[in-house]
Amino acid sequence: MRAMVLSAGYGTRLGNLTREMPKPMLFLEGRPMLEHIICHLARQGFDQIAINLHFKPEIVQNYFGDGSKWCVKITYSYEPELLGTARGG
Repeated sequence: MRAMVLSAGYGTRLGNLTREMPKPMLFLEGRPMLEHIICHLARQGFDQIAINLHFKPEIVQNYFGDGSKWCVKITYSYEPELLGTARGG
């Protein structure tokens, strides 16, 4: 099964927390929030996950790579300019 995680926003409402770090990579209980989402999707049977990115995409890509550590295949969709929720990916 396939899933898409929308992760391209700046997270500006979080102020200084997201000035240098994408919102999905902020830690919650010792892991990035995005890792919690990926693990949950994998437990539900999703094995192909697409993640759209914009702000500092290399941080997400370097952490998750191809997704094999989580037993999923991760692909990335980079948005050179933000497209908004309805147009992501």
